[in-house]
Amino acid sequence: MAVINAPAGRPLRFEILGEVRALRGDDQVDLGPAKQRAVLAVLLLEAGKPVPTPQIVGAVWGDGPPENGANVVQKYVAGLRRVLDPDRSPRTPGELLALTNGGYVLRVEPGSLDAAKFAAGVARASAERRSGQLVEAAETLREALALWQGGEALAGLTGPVFEAARTRLDDARATAWEKWADIQLTRGNHTGLMPDLVRLVEQFPLREGLRAQLMIALHQGGRQAEALAAFRDARAYFLDEFGVEPGERMQETHRRILRGEPFYAEPVDPWADSDGVPAPRHPPESVSPPPPVTSPSSFVQQYVPPDVTETVPSSGAPGYAHPPNPWGAAPPAPPAYTSPGRRFPIGEVIVAAVLPILVCSFGSWIYFVYAGIRRQENRQFLFALGYAVLFVISIVLILTSEDRPDNADPSPQETAGVLLMFGIAVVAAVHGAVLASHPGDSPHRRSLREQARQFAAFDPARARSLGIGRPDLLRTFDDGGLVDVNHVPGHELARLPGLGSDQAHAIVMDRLNRGPYRHTDDLVTRGLLSTRIHTKLRTRLICLPMTPTNTPTGWTTPYSPPQYG
Repeated sequence: MAVINAPAGRPLRFEILGEVRALRGDDQVDLGPAKQRAVLAVLLLEAGKPVPTPQIVGAVWGDGPPENGANVVQKYVAGLRRVLDPDRSPRTPGELLALTNGGYVLRVEPGSLDAAKFAAGVARASAERRSGQLVEAAETLREALALWQGGEALAGLTGPVFEAARTRLDDARATAWEKWADIQLTRGNHTGLMPDLVRLVEQFPLREGLRAQLMIALHQGGRQAEALAAFRDARAYFLDEFGVEPGERMQETHRRILRGEPFYAEPVDPWADSDGVPAPRHPPESVSPPPPVTSPSSFVQQYVPPDVTETVPSSGAPGYAHPPNPWGAAPPAPPAYTSPGRRFPIGEVIVAAVLPILVCSFGSWIYFVYAGIRRQENRQFLFALGYAVLFVISIVLILTSEDRPDNADPSPQETAGVLLMFGIAVVAAVHGAVLASHPGDSPHRRSLREQARQFAAFDPARARSLGIGRPDLLRTFDDGGLVDVNHVPGHELARLPGLGSDQAHAIVMDRLNRGPYRHTDDLVTRGLLSTRIHTKLRTRLICLPMTPTNTPTGWTTPYSPPQYG
């Protein structure tokens, strides 16, 4: 489809289930530069709601916002108005994209955003399924899934906000596929379903529901050995990647296959009491959690999240709440360490200290460039630039000094250049050694945090039971240093860079009095953190939903998928 300046007069449609696009009829609208497209994506994620300018700046530019962020956002919004609402006079207020006291609002017509149409289609399919219209429900789900453009949502956009939204949308997509597969299994179409399930397991490897459905389809098709092999492969994957066993649903499916029991003897729908629509970021407080689903005898047992308040015997560490084994066995004894320790980086310290001296201060900047890339800290690049500039100054002083006889003393300018060069080498060696001896963030720890985030999005209850985001607990799961602001005590919050004990105490009291945080942005909107500190810490923060069992005030929180900063 060609990208053109589509003529006005035809209704606008927006797509985020793939690349971010705006279409007028069948013609794609030219949205301009990448940052302008990202601004539109932020507004579409909050369609119909005011989005404050600082929130737009944080989502689009992340850790490197422009100095005049408000003016830059205003410029991109003006560009969007020109292409999305070309009939509007420049002097009249925008109706499609308006500025309110709360921020910019993008008013989207009903049915013109593909993500909203997808959620509505999943809800309609659930209603059809509950009324017994299996064929119609399957067709509705396929129509909703066809709205996806083939790739991931918000393709090409990076940053924590877009990653969190992408995780939510992908989770809803996988849930829709699970619903569709269950309908097909209910109808007895296990043979034709197998190729799709194999593809879906490869696309969504963390979804145990899809793996269980593949096992059921193979078993119902008389391929019991392959069904058991599918469980072994899944178990090996979860153990290798996360160090955990499969959940109760796969365990129960495996046991029933070993016993040779049939599945779906009667038409059942394990999601009969759920519409499957991803929960909004701020669900109404009046909404109560869905009632527990009683699994029919013809289907696998419903997974029940473990009680994370169970405590270890008195022989354990004082105050330690051990997460019980989610499949019913007695919980193991708590390990003797909190997380895998990091050894002192003696090799890196030696290289950082010796490199400036070996190259006579010429390469004083090399280690700091490496540290900036590895730690993702812009200030290390500034240090590298400073050392490089000082080296150039020393060379200029030496080369521009006046010529003197061979036996004459060096000129003051030449002496200053030599001393400066020597000083650069010594200072850079000491600076580099100190920096290397205090390891900061690393690609490995960022990878661990991303894995932990994916696991938490897949199964928040098990993430809580494993202690993700809880550095105060003894645990075997290394989450790369995540901190769950909904559960972690105040002294752990106070250890975060830029937070003091007063701010940590205020965060704990606020979540007790006003309820848990659904997104780390709540720390800013509630006035607990500045935008600068939040931007600095957002990659280390996570908000896992609370449950009635561990909510200090005893109230119940409507479930929503975990949101990340």
